[in-house]
Amino acid sequence: MPLRSRYTPSDYAATKNEVGVFTTPGYSEDIKPLWRFKTAEEAKKSAEGIWKLFEGYREKNDFVGMDICRKFIQMGRTRSLRYALRPGGKKYDTSTGKEQKRTGKVYDQGKLDGANVYEGWLDKCWGDEAYKKAWEDWKEGKGQEILVDESPSNEGESDGKGDRSEPDQSQGSEVEQESMQETRSKANNRKRTRSSAGQQLPEPAKKAVSTPKKRPKKS
Repeated sequence: MPLRSRYTPSDYAATKNEVGVFTTPGYSEDIKPLWRFKTAEEAKKSAEGIWKLFEGYREKNDFVGMDICRKFIQMGRTRSLRYALRPGGKKYDTSTGKEQKRTGKVYDQGKLDGANVYEGWLDKCWGDEAYKKAWEDWKEGKGQEILVDESPSNEGESDGKGDRSEPDQSQGSEVEQESMQETRSKANNRKRTRSSAGQQLPEPAKKAVSTPKKRPKKS
């Protein structure tokens, strides 16, 4: 069965990071309402709901759908770790724009537990044979665009109210703002680097040259 999706391999690149997790129309808006990471319990419920969508996309052999599900699960892990291991979950200092290094201290144990929950589901994604094969086929350009706009399969969901509720704006919008802040911070650092590289060094101070005194002529 050929890969089917709303996109073709030339439109959507298979990457192991989280690029496109919020910005892939036809998928992001369907998965984002399930995404939570405030507590380990919410992380578990969220990951289970996203996995059900993953299975629905897998039945259709829709690689992009599976991949965006994996990215949301992966994002749940990375964001949970950020809040667990950084004060206030801030990666960059708001005053200087510089990255705040981890100290090894756990600031939020609940977030750390949530990260472990997401990590288990992330391993499950990468261990799925159908997903791994779809990944390789997509990288080789074997995907085919589907012309009919179909909604992802939601089989297995209870009543569609709890898991499909409106997204928690305090989480989604905050993450997007952090991503924008991270981009601006990197851009400012590049500007400062270019500015420093373009500065001309001051010319060395010239030493005063003393005029030799004339010796009196011998009579």
